[in-house]
Amino acid sequence: MKNLLAKTLLGLALITPAALVQAEISGNVSLTSDYRFRGISQSGEDPALQGGLDYSHASGFFAGVWGSNVDFYAAGDAYDNDESVELDIYAGYYGEIRDGISYDLSLYRYFYPGAITSADYNELSLGMDLGPARLAYWYAEDYFNSGEDYSYIEANYSLALPAELALGIHAGHSFGSYFDDPAAVGLDEYNDYSLTLSGNWAGLDIALAYMNTDIDAAWRINSGHLANQDAWVLSISKSL
Repeated sequence: MKNLLAKTLLGLALITPAALVQAEISGNVSLTSDYRFRGISQSGEDPALQGGLDYSHASGFFAGVWGSNVDFYAAGDAYDNDESVELDIYAGYYGEIRDGISYDLSLYRYFYPGAITSADYNELSLGMDLGPARLAYWYAEDYFNSGEDYSYIEANYSLALPAELALGIHAGHSFGSYFDDPAAVGLDEYNDYSLTLSGNWAGLDIALAYMNTDIDAAWRINSGHLANQDAWVLSISKSL
């Protein structure tokens, strides 16, 4: 995976002005009341400022960068690794099988600059869109630089509503060797799910989501750092 990442970054460096003519570059910035990743708070249930830049080419190639503030543990906690920023870079390929059916293959690299011990890792994803439904599988060989693998499968459905609103339905399952020793990671494999109502107002994308997990009672965190129980999350985004 490291060799694949190096080749991907080299490909980005070799993009020519002629290629840019056939491409589209876009950006986004958002403010969310809580940064939740697969049902678990990454910002200590505090607000997060996020933003990204995306490049997409007519050939199907795409790449981008995205960042957010994070806060996994309280200052002074024995597990605190001093992560305060997450920076993701990614690249992949998108293709259509026929109308309404498409697929994408992506490689992500997650960076946590400033961490005391490196927590950086790679993750591959394979997704398929079937009209309003999406299925995806994610795999990290060395999750959070732990030496253990992590897999994630998800199913999503977008339902159009009156007044140009949409309801997003999501369910996911986290598993892999990373969860084989719950006493070490403080977590067993689990499911997460969410319902998100979204719309556009005055040029802003606004979303209100209800999120929850079925994490066992021994590993439940109701609030604060790494909270993993039911929560309402409000996000406001702007495309640039």
